[in-house]
Amino acid sequence: MPDALRIALVLLLAFMSVVTDFTSYILSFVSDAFFVGALVWLVWPTLKKES
Repeated sequence: MPDALRIALVLLLAFMSVVTDFTSYILSFVSDAFFVGALVWLVWPTLKKES
């Protein structure tokens, strides 16, 4: 395998790992925001009624 091809594959794998990590972070943030929003939406009427 030529050295240029080997370097290109290493850079591609490094780029893919960074993109996967970043995408995982974004999806985790979105799912957490959705979960907290749904929880507040379910609990808020009860909290508002008591006060």
